[in-house]
Amino acid sequence: MKNTITVLILILFQSYGLAQTTSQLNVSKEYKNEVYKFSVQVPNDWKLYGQIVDDKRNHKAIVDWGLPRIYSELEKTNIENSISITAYKKNDINSVEELITFEYLRINPTETALEIDSKHRNARIIHFSKNGVEFKGKSYYVFKNGISYVVNFMATPGTFDKNIVKFEEFYNQINFL
Repeated sequence: MKNTITVLILILFQSYGLAQTTSQLNVSKEYKNEVYKFSVQVPNDWKLYGQIVDDKRNHKAIVDWGLPRIYSELEKTNIENSISITAYKKNDINSVEELITFEYLRINPTETALEIDSKHRNARIIHFSKNGVEFKGKSYYVFKNGISYVVNFMATPGTFDKNIVKFEEFYNQINFL
């Protein structure tokens, strides 16, 4: 009888989404870059695509993740959005404004438009076109303790609104040490 009650309770918990699986209990892992002094909790279902911990020649670090694929009604396919953090230690970047200019000139301005985010003066909404494919993203720019950070989210027009909340949550819990 005791086993039957336990099974019924588990079924009820699972039916109403009250039970947590092992994967739900361990939903993230910490990514930390000691050289460029930042850390962040990353969901376990994000794929780490690449990282450069310390590019001594170019004075930068980069880490890139892919979010779980989501279906886009607009593009009629499953799409994987990306989030990255790029950090620079460059003597010629001494403010957020200089970082924004540096990043804009680094990309191709003929293919990219930046608009100031109305909610955050150090963020930009990005509209990018490459070979006829449209992208939409958002970047935050941070300058702290002589290190410049660009936290970037890139999506398609059909997936931007679906993942922007995840990006904002991710950005808000980054620790710039």
